[in-house]
Parts: sequence; C-alpha cells; structure tokens
Amino acid sequence: REQTEKNMTRKDFQMIADVVKMIDDKDTRHTVAMNFAVKLKGVNPRFSVSKFAAACNSYATVETAGDEVRF
Repeated sequence: REQTEKNMTRKDFQMIADVVKMIDDKDTRHTVAMNFAVKLKGVNPRFSVSKFAAACNSYATVETAGDEVRF
C-alpha cells in the first residue's frame, strides 16, 4: 500500500511554535526554533522563518537567522 504524505498546515506550524515557546531557557528555545525552521522551510517553501521565530518567542532576527539558517 502506498503512503501519502500529509501536508502540514498553518495550524500544525502554530502547534509546534506553541510548544517551542514554552521552553524556559531562551538560548535553547532559539536553537530549537531555528532547527524546526530549517525543517519546516523544507516542507513548505512559503514557510516564514521570521513569523515562526516570533511565534516561538525566539530572539531570532533576519541577521541572526541568516547566519544559522541556510536554504
């Protein structure tokens, strides 16, 4: 039987961000947010790293994300 991959929606991205923003340590939260951002951008080319970082309460900026996130 062939498996089909379910497309992730904004609701899925928000659920992930809600969990990530509960991480108390800001450096760990930022690292986890950026790790997720890299993977999620691969799932959906329209995925916004900056919106996701904000939703995660990450201190990521375009400058810091540019150093860490490569697409």
